[in-house]
Amino acid sequence: MPRVISVLNQSPHLFDTTVANNIRLGRNDAEMTEIARAAEQAQLAELIAGLPQGLDTPMRETGQRFSGGERQRVALARVLLQNAPVLVLDEPTVGLDPRTERELLSTIFDATAGKTLVWVTHHLAFAEQMDEVIFMEHGRILMRGTHAELMARESRYRNLYHLDRPLEKYSSWSETGSADRAGE
Repeated sequence: MPRVISVLNQSPHLFDTTVANNIRLGRNDAEMTEIARAAEQAQLAELIAGLPQGLDTPMRETGQRFSGGERQRVALARVLLQNAPVLVLDEPTVGLDPRTERELLSTIFDATAGKTLVWVTHHLAFAEQMDEVIFMEHGRILMRGTHAELMARESRYRNLYHLDRPLEKYSSWSETGSADRAGE
């Protein structure tokens, strides 16, 4: 039976086996060419090319040899290999620095074009990328609409969205060594 829903959560479990085997968990019968393609879609090609044994490099327990963004990309490759039409993203960027978060989300949006994404998150950065935003609290829907609609009519949404913006505004600081404060 084909999978309809795949899940990428905030702390995917990686096993003490090879990179290829960790990705293959998405579909046990996958050929190496399919695993390599999923890794490429998840923008892991450069990392894998630099590993001593490529896809056959051991990840070690919980993937400790890799950064948080790299571990999330391995988990993303696993999900992409499943090729399900619906993906649930449960806080997939928690604990990542703003630059890595932007890069991972860009990868996710590119690699999942044409699929349905359900993104569960506590912060609203990138909400403008979504077709619909459903704002829930205590199990109840409080607001629903496009990002633009909610920005226009919901002051609470606007305020929460702007609270997330400083992280993006100063994200170039770590790249340049100083914050771009123009326009403040």
